[in-house]
Amino acid sequence: MKKLSDNREPRLLAKIDNSRSRPDIFEKYGLSILSIRNDLYLIFKDIDSRSFFQLDKLYNETATEEYSPARDLSMFQSLSLSEISSESQAIDFAYLVSLIRRFTGEDELYLTIRGRLRSENFGFTIPPRNHPVEVSGVQIEVDAGFESPDRIYILEAKMGRVADFNIRQLYYPYRDWSLKTSKEIVPILFIYTNGLFYFFEFAFSDDGQYGNLKLIKSKCYTINEGKKLSVDFKMLVESPVGDEPDDVPYPQANDLDKVIDIVTNNKAGLTTKRAIAEFFDFEERQGDYYANAAIYLGLLKRKPNSTEFVTTREGQGISNSENRRNRNRTLLQQMAKRPTFHEIMRHAYDNKIKIEDVSPDFIASVIKKYYDINDNTARRRSSTVLSWLRWISENVEFI
Repeated sequence: MKKLSDNREPRLLAKIDNSRSRPDIFEKYGLSILSIRNDLYLIFKDIDSRSFFQLDKLYNETATEEYSPARDLSMFQSLSLSEISSESQAIDFAYLVSLIRRFTGEDELYLTIRGRLRSENFGFTIPPRNHPVEVSGVQIEVDAGFESPDRIYILEAKMGRVADFNIRQLYYPYRDWSLKTSKEIVPILFIYTNGLFYFFEFAFSDDGQYGNLKLIKSKCYTINEGKKLSVDFKMLVESPVGDEPDDVPYPQANDLDKVIDIVTNNKAGLTTKRAIAEFFDFEERQGDYYANAAIYLGLLKRKPNSTEFVTTREGQGISNSENRRNRNRTLLQQMAKRPTFHEIMRHAYDNKIKIEDVSPDFIASVIKKYYDINDNTARRRSSTVLSWLRWISENVEFI
């Protein structure tokens, strides 16, 4: 008899898609888990975390290219870039505008696979002692598969940048479809966030050892716009300053594109910290951090006597924006209204230093001027500020 926990089925509790979603005991003892039959799981030592491929450094190393589709996108009323709220919509849009053809270099490419299926039988070995594993009839979910004359491309899709991902999500479909066709199987991780389309193409080794995965190529695309917006730095630092909010903690959410994704998807159901956590596949505590960051920036607010969040006027402006640059401009302006960020930006401008080079010590000292916190807490909060300043550097060209 199946037992339910946290209102989820056992198979979902064993679904660990990234290292942060591991139970504490798995993290403590370096354990991983794999489904090997429909009713059987294998827990094994994975001290080097080879089950998870790290992506953090790859985002900055991945070139961004402006892509202009041949099609007039205004003719489509059922699928819009500004209203992408799910992995399938992101994939469908990328396919619609031939972005997947652009990345793969295929002239002929057709959507042929999507959804859940039962696997064939296949085997591999797991490190460190090359223990043999046999998989039979497990459930596999493919977000999308595209077929060309010579290859089949298997896509695993994510909403929002992830620090790492469980390679099982690509390895099982790769092994299964390798048995079903004579065509080459190409695994791709696809990520959408705030108007950015990331593609990471991988290759698995032929030695049959689980965890041997290497990156072949990667690319990031924007649609009909460059990644950076031009901003008058002097005008920004001389803009009016408001107050530090007193109803939320100082920000602890590092990815500003995720903050924008939360705001743009509020009307699609991202109205609670739990919904946010499920959308990005991280802990509910992080869902709270990101919602609070949006509140701090004046983009969301709490409903009275409710756990739900709704967009503010500025947040609605972001939600209704047709392009990434306008969303980013609004977010930057909201950031500059907060005294701590305004002072940090002013410091960078007056001292003619790159905004991402402001020292953590200076940032911590500014935070302590406005918040009654100790040195250690101020230093921890400065790491989020530095992440936001790096986001500004990557997305803004000051003139």
